[in-house]
Amino acid sequence: MSEAWNQWIGQVVDHKYQLQQYLGTTDHSVVFLAEFHDPEPRRAAVKFISADFSGSEQQLNTWKETAKLSHPHLLCIYSAGLCKIDDMNLLYVATEYAEENLGQVLPQRALVAEETKEMLSSIGDVLVYLHDRDLVHGHIKPSNVLAKGDLLKLSSDTIFPAGETRAMRREQSAYDAPELPAAPYTPAADMWSLGVLVVEALTQQPAVLPFNESADPIVPPAIRNPYFEIAEHTLRRNPGLRWTAARLAEQLNPSAAEAKAVAAVAGARVSAAAGATATGVMAMPPVTRPVTPAVEPPNAPLSQEPAVALGSRSRAPHVEVALPRSYREGGFAPRQSVALPGYVIPLFAGALLVIALILLPFALRHRSAPDAGGAASTPVRSSQSADQPATPAPPAKAAVVPAKPVPLTNATPPFANAASPAAESAPAAKAKPSDSGVAKGEALDPVAPTASAKALSTIRGTVRVGVKVHVDAAGRVTDASLENAGPSRYFAELSLQAARQWVFTAPEAHGHSTPSDWKVQFNYTQSGVQMSSEQLTP
Repeated sequence: MSEAWNQWIGQVVDHKYQLQQYLGTTDHSVVFLAEFHDPEPRRAAVKFISADFSGSEQQLNTWKETAKLSHPHLLCIYSAGLCKIDDMNLLYVATEYAEENLGQVLPQRALVAEETKEMLSSIGDVLVYLHDRDLVHGHIKPSNVLAKGDLLKLSSDTIFPAGETRAMRREQSAYDAPELPAAPYTPAADMWSLGVLVVEALTQQPAVLPFNESADPIVPPAIRNPYFEIAEHTLRRNPGLRWTAARLAEQLNPSAAEAKAVAAVAGARVSAAAGATATGVMAMPPVTRPVTPAVEPPNAPLSQEPAVALGSRSRAPHVEVALPRSYREGGFAPRQSVALPGYVIPLFAGALLVIALILLPFALRHRSAPDAGGAASTPVRSSQSADQPATPAPPAKAAVVPAKPVPLTNATPPFANAASPAAESAPAAKAKPSDSGVAKGEALDPVAPTASAKALSTIRGTVRVGVKVHVDAAGRVTDASLENAGPSRYFAELSLQAARQWVFTAPEAHGHSTPSDWKVQFNYTQSGVQMSSEQLTP
């Protein structure tokens, strides 16, 4: 500890704060632990900076305005003012004292996932609070994330209005967005700092900036989702492409975001109804529907019969069709319904059944007929939803799958290695014998990765991911591993999940089905995903 700072211990600042312990310095400030009475003895962290610079008055006013803010995860500012110690003109700001900060923890260990989530939730709430008020934090880093009792809190002495261009009175670091200090401070600059914090919290190293000044930082692939995707979407050189604090909150707590959206819609409807009533327009009464009484589940074993899709169930003969709104509200009288004799509908249904029985054999023969190349066409089944109808696609070696939304998760779905419903019901294709006497297998049911359109739109060129799978004698994948992960962990995880659900016709050796190894290749472009497979053994 510097002797100069040691001599300040015992000084009383602004007739209130008695300095008790030197805590540390930066290249432009010094911080002390102080005691004051309010009326009981309390502790505060008092920060001093030189008052001899052109923006000192503006800084003092900013601290006084910040003292009016109140958030459970933001350190409270007790007071700020001017003082003089050892003939030096100083600005001081006194805040809550926190026992520990993240900068003391990370040199010892990285945070676990739960700690990271708690940190991001706390900081994210503060940033939403600040950004909604056109304020920015301006200096998110580990030492400014503090623990006070059981709460994580963000420092408050660096907050100032968004849109200001300020000269840095400190050395620029990886936590400062690349557009600073030339451009104004914006909420996007805070999100960059938060992205660097996520990487360092989980790896003990900040994200690495590539030499190419137009490229985004490299996020270590060892970081798992959702933190990998959070870092990837906040560490964008273009500030307009970075996630906002509100988007981060939705990512961390999607159920709360959905409830908030529902509440907002309900509030808008109530406001609209109130407005209509105020203008003399009579609101339509709510439509009451009969409530079906709850039925206790029977105390009996579940049926072993397969479930029937809702769309395939038979419908009641009598169907009530709601009239268009223009008819109901425009004064038009509804047309009288025509009552059909009771025997008409059964006769019509019987005729349809006879026609279906006549055409079914032709449809089955057409479906099993080989194509021009001699191989049966293979349906592509999406792993996104089990109750969506399968869409025919070209053979697996050139299957192109359009982009579909995918939830943010890299977790392997339950029973990912179990036989899929398609594997149990699909007819087994006959393996073709090769010159060596071993009949080659084929990809019977390739499953397409459900990559989102937004993720595909970020691709420049082609992202190639190779997955090696082991297939048992029944044609089911029992193991899958990345052979070539490619440059994106997001696409690598999607490929791994999809490959685990593929179904193959097992190769035959000496007339018996045998286990095999395959390489499944996924090539991602902006237009979709191309898939191919190659049998490695036997």
